[in-house]
Amino acid sequence: MTQVRLQLEELSLKFSDSAEFSCADWKVPNSKFVQMLLEQHHTTMSEALSHKYSQVNQRLEQVEVLLQNQATQMHAAQAFQAGRLYNTSAPPARRRPVRPVSPRSASRIQAGSDYIKMRLRQARTTCQAACRCSCHSALDEKTPAFMDGLLGQLFVGFTGWPMLSAKCDSAACTGQRTSSVSLEYWFPPGICWSQIVRLSLAYEANVGPSLQLNTLRRVPDSSQCVSFALEGNIDGLKNLFNRGLASPRDVSSTRGYTLLRWALYGQQYETCKFLMAAGADPTYRPIAKSDDSPSDKAVDILLRGHIPQEVVEILRFVSEGSDFIERQNFARIHRIVLGLCGGDLEEELRLYPRSVDCADATGRTALQWAAARGDERAVITLLSWGADPNNMDGKLNTPLTLAANQNQTACVRLLLEAGAHPDPELPPGIKFGTPLNCAARNARDPMLMKSLLDFNANIEACGVDGVTPLLHVARGNSAAHAMLLLEYGANINATSKNGQTPLTTAIQYNNHPVLRLLLERWFEYTECPRLTGPNLLEIAAQYADVKTIVLLTDAEHLRVSKDSSYVLDRYNQILVERVDFSEKLSAAFEDLLSVLRMEAEHHHGSHGIDSRMESGLLNPLDSYYLDYSDEDIDSSGLAFEDAKETLSPTTSEGSEPE
Repeated sequence: MTQVRLQLEELSLKFSDSAEFSCADWKVPNSKFVQMLLEQHHTTMSEALSHKYSQVNQRLEQVEVLLQNQATQMHAAQAFQAGRLYNTSAPPARRRPVRPVSPRSASRIQAGSDYIKMRLRQARTTCQAACRCSCHSALDEKTPAFMDGLLGQLFVGFTGWPMLSAKCDSAACTGQRTSSVSLEYWFPPGICWSQIVRLSLAYEANVGPSLQLNTLRRVPDSSQCVSFALEGNIDGLKNLFNRGLASPRDVSSTRGYTLLRWALYGQQYETCKFLMAAGADPTYRPIAKSDDSPSDKAVDILLRGHIPQEVVEILRFVSEGSDFIERQNFARIHRIVLGLCGGDLEEELRLYPRSVDCADATGRTALQWAAARGDERAVITLLSWGADPNNMDGKLNTPLTLAANQNQTACVRLLLEAGAHPDPELPPGIKFGTPLNCAARNARDPMLMKSLLDFNANIEACGVDGVTPLLHVARGNSAAHAMLLLEYGANINATSKNGQTPLTTAIQYNNHPVLRLLLERWFEYTECPRLTGPNLLEIAAQYADVKTIVLLTDAEHLRVSKDSSYVLDRYNQILVERVDFSEKLSAAFEDLLSVLRMEAEHHHGSHGIDSRMESGLLNPLDSYYLDYSDEDIDSSGLAFEDAKETLSPTTSEGSEPE
């Protein structure tokens, strides 16, 4: 054991006006006198901290009461407007449970709490990954995006090469680190079977040279494999892999995400475990510098905390081998917020007030980590010491973006009231998801979105893929979120870059509550939904379940289109090839096609359906309740049907909905 000797050379004393010492106090032994001073200091600090904590508690209570009152009012207003259609339950994509930890894993985890774990690595003389000197900084270059359709795209990255890297600017750098260069060429769409070729060359002093060549396949963002990864449809992915229609190493065109990265994006952790077992590469980094590889992203998610143990086990499996924490160069204030070391945040700020906006390697401050973790007390403390609520890290995240992405409603409100911008200003030419965009994708609490909208967040903000908040909600959130966005003026006709609309997205992800809401608002569509975006019938044949098909069959406004050019029979073949094909699904889809066939044959002799819909007297949701489960029936157990006014048939041909 190492012996430590502490020698006190100088003792400074400072007395407050309230301190009273008698002459007898100066005559006591030095040890007792010092003990008296320490006890008085401890009492003073305890009183100051108690007062500070009471102020924090009072502030948190005010925010919680405000949010609770607003939530009650919003739910009451939505329930009054939607009546029996009001449903706040999450769609199927959000209800996929994570499998419990196996007994073997549970015993291993339990044993881990009683023993010391050690990880041994080969000693190397090279710099650590956290070295931030110029000569070891990774440089990435790529050809302009407009060349993609003609010549393809070339991505070049290199680090640690003496001839190419900048001059070293750090005294702590040893000058030795793995030198590597990577070339990645994306063929133009539709050319060459392997549309992505990767070549990596590296040299390490202790190991020697290494060369790696592999190929990947480029797929559209709208492909089935991407949708299945986002939705967590493991059976669908297995079917595509077995038929050779997809691969665990497929890369999407727009973002350069692998299927594993899409599964993490959609919080489908069981799908992540399946893809890892199928051979997915957790180290492949997306195109944008603001995106992480799956392994680094898994560590980032772990640091944000509040994760079930079974999810932690999966994320550790994905992140194995990642040096994300070492590369972050966390300061002590970061480690206190993240729980990586002991210490009091208030005391740390009192001793080092300038560290309040200290950034780690990615430019993230302690406030950003506290907001991501939902630590309201740390957020209030950091803001009271002057932390910047609008600091943007190297991944273009602000504290508000991270809090919204993690469903931290109270932190979002605190940051907005402290001056956080609901629409952060991005560098020129960059498109990135705003806090509202992140909230629509991940936040379970609609009050989080309402707080952002109340502070004038852009309701049509979108990222590089053109997906608006309403499109995100249609994919993976409740009807309460969709109603909120529509009440604030969200565009029901919004279209993403791959042609998806809120309606087709709700069909694709079988989001029944949102689908009902969108079908009820048929009068807001500027064009017939069958004629915009991906073909509605094709989306239904590929993804829709029985309940979704019944909703579409009962929607009268889909019957008014006069376009009879659809070849309806080919959709039956798409349906049959699905892995979840069943007789019940086939019968429901045949009912939908029969309605469309009948309308295509008799649209010239229609009896005023268009005019009745335009008058607002024909409710397309009248027959919804006949086929639904108990959760859609009120407490009395009765299903009521809206009364319809009888109209005399008209002979004039109706017009398409506008």
